[in-house]
Amino acid sequence: MYEFKGQTQALVELVHKIVKDHQEPLEQRKLRGEDLFLTDYEPGRDAARRAGLWGLSLPAEFGGANLSLVDRLAVMEENRKCLTPILFGGEVPRDLLHLRDEQRARYLDPILSDAKRCTFAFVEPEGGSDPSRKTATYAKRKDNGWVIDGSKSFVSGWEDADLVFVLAKTSVEESSGNLSMFAVEKGNPGLIADGPVRMLGGLNSIDRGTYTTTYRLIFRNCRVDDLARIGAEGAGFKGAQDALSWTRFGNAAAATGIALRCFDMMVKQAKQRMLFGGPLGEKQAIQSIILDSWIEIQQHRLMMYKYAEKVDRGDDTRVEAAVTKLTCTEMVGRIIDRAIQIHGGAGCSYESPLAHWYDKQRMARVYEGATEVLKYRALARRLLA
Repeated sequence: MYEFKGQTQALVELVHKIVKDHQEPLEQRKLRGEDLFLTDYEPGRDAARRAGLWGLSLPAEFGGANLSLVDRLAVMEENRKCLTPILFGGEVPRDLLHLRDEQRARYLDPILSDAKRCTFAFVEPEGGSDPSRKTATYAKRKDNGWVIDGSKSFVSGWEDADLVFVLAKTSVEESSGNLSMFAVEKGNPGLIADGPVRMLGGLNSIDRGTYTTTYRLIFRNCRVDDLARIGAEGAGFKGAQDALSWTRFGNAAAATGIALRCFDMMVKQAKQRMLFGGPLGEKQAIQSIILDSWIEIQQHRLMMYKYAEKVDRGDDTRVEAAVTKLTCTEMVGRIIDRAIQIHGGAGCSYESPLAHWYDKQRMARVYEGATEVLKYRALARRLLA
């Protein structure tokens, strides 16, 4: 079991209060079947910003909170216990912190001030798990800029994005060094959005962490100037991988947060529901399910935070990030399933958070590194090298 101390515990309590004041009422509205929109999330987002929870990973010089990974995961875990979590802002790809002044004014400053919002387009129709060989989107130099042609699939957050960061080939070589990152503004005449694509979790949630709606983006003679290239030519894959390491830890923290909420719901239901002359929790089979769930959740939390401590010490933890994402997203599916079983028919209703999580968390085993891909690339190849 991993216990929080000092600043970490204070952060958890702060997030808990903001969630209770602003996000839990939204959860009740969602469970009543109301549609929620981005504007409904703004009060909680503003409260988080006033509390200093903005740009959680960014250095203070950029206006960020400069939290350690342990603290960020604790914040994420507490936040995701709610079905309608805070939509934190101010996060940007790390490559944007090293831009030239003109690029910083165009891209970084507006994102940090929340004047603009961004999303990412990395996945291709023919294989997002193997970008160095399967990326067909190509950026060709022309005049004082670039022309991008190709398409990207399953782009989330497009509805409220102002620009998209795109991974494109800039050479014909099949290697990780042939990919570069570009920023493309929404409204560029060479950028066409096709969608939305209906995904697991429904169409009415705007919680971007659940990937409930996505778009296909088509780049057709899409012209951008040279300032739109982010980072060095050929360095896009590394930037994407660095971003994935954080998001994989973030996915794990979201999973453990949801699992903890499900566990609390299990215990409450076991105490309250009467069956065959007594509380459900008196039945040995139910006690076994609850105990097994508690042990499993705590084992995964301990692993996640111990690996995060390694990140904060400066260790290379790309494999650990993959392991954490893989195992925690698999774990939360089992916990949600057990919680639904204990709740019976009520757990299958969309008046319960359990049904919503059952839909949404299935995708967590696919995006940002499918279970089988992570086993192969991050684990087997490293262990057997």
